[in-house]
Amino acid sequence: MFLQFVQQSTPALELDRLLAQAARFFAAELQVLAEDKTALRATLRWKTSLDPETTFVLHARLTSAADRARLPPAELANQSYGMAGLGERCACVWEVVPTPDASPAACFQFGALLASVALGPWLPADGCGLFGVRSARLFAERLRG
Repeated sequence: MFLQFVQQSTPALELDRLLAQAARFFAAELQVLAEDKTALRATLRWKTSLDPETTFVLHARLTSAADRARLPPAELANQSYGMAGLGERCACVWEVVPTPDASPAACFQFGALLASVALGPWLPADGCGLFGVRSARLFAERLRG
């Protein structure tokens, strides 16, 4: 599970903004397959010309102490100085669960989209670093070779 730190005071999914940003800035197709507004959960299908179709489940919730504890070591892992402080100021997170067959590049590209809307750092499951829009996109490019 990835975490997207979100600059919101209360948990919410900004699906309309994600759809608009995907098309406008990422040349991606993003489709809402299911949404549960009460549970603050949605299932999204993502596809670009470079990435295979991938499904992600998003869940919005308040940031926990355990989430915040993951920030400093991740910041050190990729020397993304200042990103942990930005994450500390985010009251909410989006939990992001990709399908098991999701390519790492697609996950990082999708993370770039999320960061563009959430305005907070994106934390991969392995804690390899904290990423913003640009760094996540560049990492996705490196993964594609």
